[in-house]
Amino acid sequence: MTVNILEGKSQLSPYSEEDIILDPLIVLRCNTRVFRCCPILEVVIQMLTAFLAASRAFLSTHLLANSSTSSSKKQDLFNITPMCTDQEKEELKIALLAAQESTAVQILLEICLPFEGEQRDGGMLNAIREVQCLVCSQLHQIFISDPALVKLVHFQGYPSELLPVTVAGIPSIHICLDFIPELLSQPQIEKQAFAVELVSHICQHYALPKSLSVARLAINILLTHLTVLPGDERGKFFAPLLPSLVRIARAFPPLYDDITSFLVQLGQVCQASLATNQKSDGSTILSPKFRKTSTRSELDDDRELTRLTELTFVEILHQAVLNKDIF
Repeated sequence: MTVNILEGKSQLSPYSEEDIILDPLIVLRCNTRVFRCCPILEVVIQMLTAFLAASRAFLSTHLLANSSTSSSKKQDLFNITPMCTDQEKEELKIALLAAQESTAVQILLEICLPFEGEQRDGGMLNAIREVQCLVCSQLHQIFISDPALVKLVHFQGYPSELLPVTVAGIPSIHICLDFIPELLSQPQIEKQAFAVELVSHICQHYALPKSLSVARLAINILLTHLTVLPGDERGKFFAPLLPSLVRIARAFPPLYDDITSFLVQLGQVCQASLATNQKSDGSTILSPKFRKTSTRSELDDDRELTRLTELTFVEILHQAVLNKDIF
């Protein structure tokens, strides 16, 4: 009854308990105002947790009742070949439960962001912060009970704007250090960029030896991409990651040399790309035989990336040399 009321829509056939057990995500199909009222949202999260547990128990009971041993006599009588073995059914159950729980986590993370058209006044920002604290507390309990879900959610990815919230609000997030090297080795550069941002935030809160080694690996990955990424993708990939280098440098001063070396090489690559296309007066430097063809947007990206690289270098320089607290 609570789920049907919170949805706020008139239905010809309201959801029954069996419907919600089969699909626990129905609980989150409620009016968006519920996601900004923490007392009601807390009730919704408790219902979601209960129905996810009920769904897990229902699927386990269903598998036991329809196992291969219990139906072998019927299959022998009608000469029917079993469709799936017990092991295959168990794997399908695990995959279904993982999909349900990861989708629930992704929805909870999504409500931590401001909704479209939502006012950004002080009262609404306080409500969002309260929601973020509640969601992070719940996710901490979920991640403790199922560490494999942490890996699944972060391999799926979520908006990078939430990384400061999740890393600061979920104490168990440090277990991501176990699989970040694997995430950095994924072929999708979007996942690699997400992993670099993730490790930079973790380094700020957990300055551990393991964090240092993972951060050094992330810098090496960036160096590799510097030599293999085409020019039209260079700015899109590196520009959002430059603040991550500042965070890593702040957490681990021994990595200053590696980071500044990378920034120098990045600046040299961008300057070389600009030099092979155009001089300051607009004329080309090289003869057409050696001239590199680049689009206007690519040249603009290189100029902007050069500017951001210089600003990042200056900010790290202030931390390393001009900050008296570091010595």
